[in-house]
This record gives sequence, C-alpha cells and structure tokens, in this order.
Amino acid sequence: MKSLTSIAAFVYAAEQQNYVAVARILGISPSAIAKAIVRLESHLGVRLFNRTTRSVSLTEEGALFYERCKHIINDLNDAEATIIQSRERPRGRLRVSVPHIVGHHLLMPILPVFAEKFPEIELDIDFEDHVVDLVTEGIDVVVRSGDLTDSGLIARPLGGQHFVICASPRYLSRHGRPETPSDLARHACIHFKYPSSGRIAQWAFAHARDRSMLPRSLTINNSDAALRAALDDMGLVHLPVYVARPRIEDGSLVPVLTSYMAQFGSLSLLWPSNRQLLPKVRAFVDTVIEGLGARPEVFQPFTTKAS
Repeated sequence: MKSLTSIAAFVYAAEQQNYVAVARILGISPSAIAKAIVRLESHLGVRLFNRTTRSVSLTEEGALFYERCKHIINDLNDAEATIIQSRERPRGRLRVSVPHIVGHHLLMPILPVFAEKFPEIELDIDFEDHVVDLVTEGIDVVVRSGDLTDSGLIARPLGGQHFVICASPRYLSRHGRPETPSDLARHACIHFKYPSSGRIAQWAFAHARDRSMLPRSLTINNSDAALRAALDDMGLVHLPVYVARPRIEDGSLVPVLTSYMAQFGSLSLLWPSNRQLLPKVRAFVDTVIEGLGARPEVFQPFTTKAS
C-alpha cells in the first residue's frame, strides 16, 4: 500500500507538475508528496523528476515509468467507480443510434420493458442508417451490423444476421418461382442501397458467384419501403429473416431459394471505451440482450420447416 501511495503521488505530480496541487488531490501535505516520490526514486534507483525551485518535470526514465503507472491508477479509479456506480440506480439521458430496420423490428418491442424497469432514464433514440461517430455526436450506445473496425469502441455481439429472398404470391403466380440463383436474371429484384455510401447491399448467397449480375429493377435506401414494394407485387426482395418471417407466416410473402442462403454479417451493440460502463448504458445493454435472448428465431436462418 505504501508503494501505491508513492505511485499515486508520482502520477499526479507528473500531470500537475506542482506538489501543492497534488496535495489537494490526495488530501495530504506537499511535504508528504515530496517524501513519497523521494522514497519511490530511492526504491527504483533512478531519478524520476528534474526539479527546480519553481517546477518539476519528468526525466526520460520518469516519462517511461509514468506511461505504465497511469494505467495502474486509472484501473484503480475505475474499480472504485464501478463498485460505487453498481449501487446507484441508472438515471439520466441515454442517447441511442440504431438502423431503421433494426430499430423498428427488434428494438421497439423491447422499449416498453426498459422504460418500465428504468423510469429515471431519459431515452433519446436516433433511427439512422449511416455510421455515426459516437464520441463526436455524443451517442452513448449504438447498434451496428457488419464488420466492426473502430478500435475505440467496446462491442457486445448480439447474433448473426440471416436473410431470406421472398415475393408476394401474386408476383410468383405471374412470373414463376426461381429454382436457382441464375433464374433471378429473368425476375424483378428489389435492392437495398446504403444511405451513407450509396453502395448496393449484396444478397446473402453462400457462393459469391451467385451475388453478381442481379437485375436492379428497384433500388431503395429503406428496408421497410423495400418490404412494402414486395408486398405490392413489385418483385423479389432480400430481407432480414426477422423482418420477413411474420409476413411469410401470414402468407403475404413466399420464401424462395432458402437452401442457397448463408449467414451474412452480424449485429452488435457498441459503446465508447470509457474505462467503466455507466449504469444507464449497462441497463440498456443488459435489457436488449435479455429481450433478444427471448426471441432466438431472430438470429436463425429461415427454413421451410420454420415457416
């Protein structure tokens, strides 16, 4: 514990460059700070600070030691904050960003449970299909699909994404049912376009050769609008299973080519890597995971038997 006191005194002295300021932070006298750092230097056998009558600055060895020690102090502070916060009831404004299709079909059914359980949290939800910058835009937690490349975020996987191709019974009665992906060349195909990039989303065929050269009869940057177009007999549409399944089960859409499909990406919850997880964020993450855990079909491929 004496070593920890000396390390804390050293880290704060390196940051404040003033023993009086460090003394106020740690609640001990400036002379005690100075003695703690001298003891640490004696123990290490190196000089950590260059000292003048007006200031202190790190030596080369001190700078190296500071980089390691500041993580120790941060971890100790975080451990303390985590224990304290675990006793607090989650409260405050919680900003969430979620893709439209995920928000409407997966998040909204969970929100009533969350709101009832945590009435002191003020939910502020943005339905966005483009990738947001959590830090600059002040977002607490986001739902994302696909590859995760931002190392400054903590990710909690929710499950794999599965898609199904389907069309209305009337469309199939008029144009026939495709039996292989190559048959799609003779059909109207409804595509989703990513709003942020304008890129056309690929269809989740197991073999890459089946994903190319599909007719672009209709391209829309909103999945619910693409669903509406398929229900209105405008062509074959490629949808997440959790979106299409209710429409398949009520007979308004018919699945095709199910044996050719494969998992295509995944969904994850992400939040900034602030060293501890805030109670309001933890409450949201846990509630979403629990809510989706009660719906295992969300992350399962569509099969004829399941319909």
